[in-house]
Amino acid sequence: MALQTLNPATVSRAPLPLARRHPPQPFPHLPPRRRVAGGGVRPRAAVAVAVSGAVNEARRRPPPQGGDGKETDLATLGNLCVDVVLSVPCLPPAQRDERLAYMEGLAASPPDQKYWEAGGNCNLAFAAARLGLRCSTLGHVGEEVYGKFLLDVLEAEGISVVGMLENADVTACRQAYETLLCWVLVDPFQRHGFCSRADFSKEPAFSWIRKLPAETKIAIHHSKILFSNGYAFDEFSPDVIASAIDCAIDAGTSVFFDPGPRGRSLLNGNRDEQRALEHALRLSDVLLLTSDEAESLTNIGNPIQAGQELLRRGTRTKWVVIKMGSKGSIMITESAVSCAPSFKIRVVDTVGCGDSFTAAIAFGFLHGLPAISTLALANAVGAATATGCGAGRNVAHLDKVLNLLRESDLNEEGKTWTKLIEGLSACPEVSVLSKTPVNGSSDRFVNVVPVSGVVSDLLSMLEVAPERSTVQA
Repeated sequence: MALQTLNPATVSRAPLPLARRHPPQPFPHLPPRRRVAGGGVRPRAAVAVAVSGAVNEARRRPPPQGGDGKETDLATLGNLCVDVVLSVPCLPPAQRDERLAYMEGLAASPPDQKYWEAGGNCNLAFAAARLGLRCSTLGHVGEEVYGKFLLDVLEAEGISVVGMLENADVTACRQAYETLLCWVLVDPFQRHGFCSRADFSKEPAFSWIRKLPAETKIAIHHSKILFSNGYAFDEFSPDVIASAIDCAIDAGTSVFFDPGPRGRSLLNGNRDEQRALEHALRLSDVLLLTSDEAESLTNIGNPIQAGQELLRRGTRTKWVVIKMGSKGSIMITESAVSCAPSFKIRVVDTVGCGDSFTAAIAFGFLHGLPAISTLALANAVGAATATGCGAGRNVAHLDKVLNLLRESDLNEEGKTWTKLIEGLSACPEVSVLSKTPVNGSSDRFVNVVPVSGVVSDLLSMLEVAPERSTVQA
């Protein structure tokens, strides 16, 4: 969860004084906290997690049984955290020691619980559930008040939680078992900064998890998709992550991997990190990256060519999905390239958009949707989240997605796709979603896919499907 901003080029580099005249204020636009089931909260002091291995066990639901053994559509690995969203006069300093002191100052007097939100992979799980997928989260949640909050929120959203306490280390310090916090800081220009304790340790936050617990393996076996991203390396050892991928492959569970901003540092990390990254990139069924991330892993500037290179390197890879931000998205398969422009919206907050996008990619994968339809849906789900404020429970509901699809107001920039396509040396087929005809180059077939037909098919599927319905095997 390294410090990052949405507009890094415009962020002031001047260090923020540690003694601030203007303390951070709770972000004013978040909705009030839902009432926690069961009344009051437990004191933070009770952290005997390693001894009993049964923290909040009654709150964690085991994987469903029966049927074909794949009753869970999507399971996420790690990255379970609580976001604390604050409005600040300026973003944290870049220098490590000053940033650590800044974060410790925030933690010394945490704001009211109504400014907490479920973060990390919870965003993906929420968005997927609102598309009708059954989801579970695999990871560690502590016993303290933050952990109780996170479990309450996940339970209310119908997300099951499978803990990873089987290999607890009784010698580990108390902090090692606490729920991860991510401070989401918003300046007056609506730029975001993120920081957590994982940024300041050379070891993963949950390094006491030395092997994949048996319950986690069972949950992976019961899932159709296992999703992991680069942030999992902030919590688990490379061996644990690689073991989860191997477990999924053995179980016939599809693997989704998004290296995220951590991809570059993992590529230049220690031998174990490099090996685990290569393992994930090579063995995943679906890879999801931004165009910048794809370039950093391949040294290829054209995102389509970079995706083709990642596809060639993979031994199981079926889809490489490139997120192009406000321009839209691209999917590269062995036989085709599909391009879908974004939807025109008024952007309020982009936090959680990538997670929402991924949820729709999973939906399309499980339902066997055409590539262009999957991208159109993913663009709509990501855009719908961007029209709201914040992530967590604020990711878009299905009604917002349906409205965007009905409007079908594409942000078409024909030159964007034409330039990328003309840079290709070879491509069997190119499809572009459009309201208007797109002229391809003379030596290349470009299939213009009318958005009206794609939207009609998506609406007929989504309008009759209630949220959290299970995908049929």
